[in-house]
Amino acid sequence: MQRDYILRMIEQAGAVLRALLNRVLRREAAPAEVTRALRHAAALGSLDIDLLRLGDADTVLLMVAPGGEPEPGRTWLAAEMLYLDGFAARLDDRVADAAASFAKARLLFGLVGATGVLPSGFPEAQARMREIDEYLAVPEQPAE
Repeated sequence: MQRDYILRMIEQAGAVLRALLNRVLRREAAPAEVTRALRHAAALGSLDIDLLRLGDADTVLLMVAPGGEPEPGRTWLAAEMLYLDGFAARLDDRVADAAASFAKARLLFGLVGATGVLPSGFPEAQARMREIDEYLAVPEQPAE
């Protein structure tokens, strides 16, 4: 029963993130709106986006694995939120913020691995890790 509830919350958070990503990609979401939506998604998964943003890798790992073993749904949710946060920061030319969020997202996607159950419509963790590697390796070129 508890597991079903958690999966429903992760699905709801996934829907929030999917809608937000579409708005970010169309550049229709202001930074405050991104933060508001990320806070909403985080609350659904009993996470805190501000702590995920500010925490170092060890802190982030403790958030998704308080008992030592990562909970796959929460780990994926934290990773996807940090990915989206990094992507939005990258589009806003906040390079250091983007790199920090991407690095933590990559770490968490690595924990999810290929066996993680993701909400429908999201790329597998390995695909997200490849995207992050590309973002971290190639600086964004200014538009002319």
